Amino acid sequence: MTAQESTPDRRGGILVFLTVAFAVTWAIWAPLVVQAETAGLERMPWTFFLASGGPLCGALAASVWEAGWGGVAAWARRAFSLRFGRVWWVAGIGMPLAYLVMAWLATFVFAGTWPDPAGFGLTEKLPGLAWPAVALVWVLTFGLGEEAGWRGWLLPALMRRVSAFWATLIVAAVWIAWHAPAFLFNPTYTAMGAGIVGWMLALVCGSFLLSWMTLGARGSIVPVLLWHAGFDLLTAADQSAGVIASTISAIVMVQGLVCAWLLWQRGRANVSPAPRRAGRRSVRT
Repeated sequence: MTAQESTPDRRGGILVFLTVAFAVTWAIWAPLVVQAETAGLERMPWTFFLASGGPLCGALAASVWEAGWGGVAAWARRAFSLRFGRVWWVAGIGMPLAYLVMAWLATFVFAGTWPDPAGFGLTEKLPGLAWPAVALVWVLTFGLGEEAGWRGWLLPALMRRVSAFWATLIVAAVWIAWHAPAFLFNPTYTAMGAGIVGWMLALVCGSFLLSWMTLGARGSIVPVLLWHAGFDLLTAADQSAGVIASTISAIVMVQGLVCAWLLWQRGRANVSPAPRRAGRRSVRT
């Protein structure tokens, strides 16, 4: 995938994407905000997960806007392609596994005991579901729903205009803004307080990591959505509050800073040097 990948038939795709992505998610989350502010939320309803499809809807709408149904087919072929190196399968699945090991080790060091394996991946947001079912929900909702839009459509669209580094920063800013209503009803976010600054920094760093993975996988989001789902499975679990989530976030921030530097260097390498001035010699005829 390159910044010069393709030129849309119609302009305005990014505006369409943002309008639909935000409208779908915020319209579904709005009743949850009202309920949380009035009667309170006893448990997270299924619509919380449904709203994750906003970016996916934005990608579909923007693809149709720019190039019709052929644009949707082209987007899907690239975004869900399996034609990438095996290393990206390892990255998408292996990194969350490595996070798990390091987070459990950190818990043992700081708490003096291992986390309870029976609580792995379980969350009150999905009561009664075993961790494999919870993992599947994360894959099909916030994994697919978000990444089909953020890295699947918005990132390459922005890269037609700016470098991967700056496109990633813009995606991160949009990603942060998209979460805004969650801070009014989701206990995970409402309890952050000043920790929101760290959350934002972690999200920016995560955006650089996921952009690096997407570019490495030739524009496919398959490794990215697996990583995203694995990250959510680990950090959104009830037992993860505290050491586990903090450890994983710190690791991702370090990875993101490295990837930011790599994307910055990539952008500098893609800048063509200024042409040399021609000599003053003239050719006589």
